[in-house]
Amino acid sequence: MPDELIRRAGVAGPDAAAVPDQPAFPVSGWAADPVALAAFLREPNLCRVATLDGRGRPHVVPAWFWWDGTRFHVGAQASDAKVAHVRRFGEAGIEIDADVRQKRGIYATGSARIIDGPEGREEYIRISIEQMKRYRPERPARETAERMAATGEPVVIMVTPRQMISWGR
Repeated sequence: MPDELIRRAGVAGPDAAAVPDQPAFPVSGWAADPVALAAFLREPNLCRVATLDGRGRPHVVPAWFWWDGTRFHVGAQASDAKVAHVRRFGEAGIEIDADVRQKRGIYATGSARIIDGPEGREEYIRISIEQMKRYRPERPARETAERMAATGEPVVIMVTPRQMISWGR
């Protein structure tokens, strides 16, 4: 993701105070304010990835995420059930909520795809570095990300929202 888009999205870089662009999809509630949304998505909250299994039943699992200003990126292993579900249906939901005392969050749904192979491993490392800075800042980001990517077959689930709702605040 180009640094300019990352800065505009307010998620990383030296210009993190820059005003982010309005999302290109419908957003309801407090998250319709792009500054509030960018600030919320910088917090170290877990997301939940929602997919449908082969029988059409919901499958929801927690994960770390990285937001590039237009898409959610979630690292996974190629053998994960959520990866198989995205490959089959091409859709996913991302739910993120803050500490229960704050009672606020977002839920986005949209198209999803898997980045795999050498490109997937590179993207997995790249987003893991960003995630380590947010979730585990005491650890060396690059070294930890590369160690995580050395196991199994890392891939990235990329979810492009078509809509987002928010609650609370």
